[in-house]
Amino acid sequence: MNRSGQQGLSMIEVLVAMLIFAVGLLGVAGMQSLALKSSDNSNIRSLVNIHAYEIVERMRANMPAVQSGQYNTISGASTATGCLPTCTPAELAAWDAAEWHANLQADIPTATGAVAYANGRAVVTINWTERGLGNDAEAQTYSLQARIDQ
Repeated sequence: MNRSGQQGLSMIEVLVAMLIFAVGLLGVAGMQSLALKSSDNSNIRSLVNIHAYEIVERMRANMPAVQSGQYNTISGASTATGCLPTCTPAELAAWDAAEWHANLQADIPTATGAVAYANGRAVVTINWTERGLGNDAEAQTYSLQARIDQ
């Protein structure tokens, strides 16, 4: 009896196939991790944009305080007593600053925000860190300039 054909797979062929399959699975896992990081960073950037517009709209709703300079330099968290619904414009500006910083910190714990107002323009700057491609955090800055009519 002549056995010239192959009867089955050898152990080495099976091991090579398993190695190729494992490398492919590692590649898929790496791509999934990158997609999750990118999705999280995109969500944070959207929240930063929303918070920047939030303080601008708060300013537009309180023009007397804007005109008297109450919003000229908002930076860092401030404390304000609850005076609603009978706040003065200055008290409402302090309340807006405190609420804005609290909301910003609740959504993006690494974020810091600052607002400056001059010559009819508000400049909102938000700084935060986001996850890079590795495990390193990357510093990010978003700046919004908005015209606020007096």
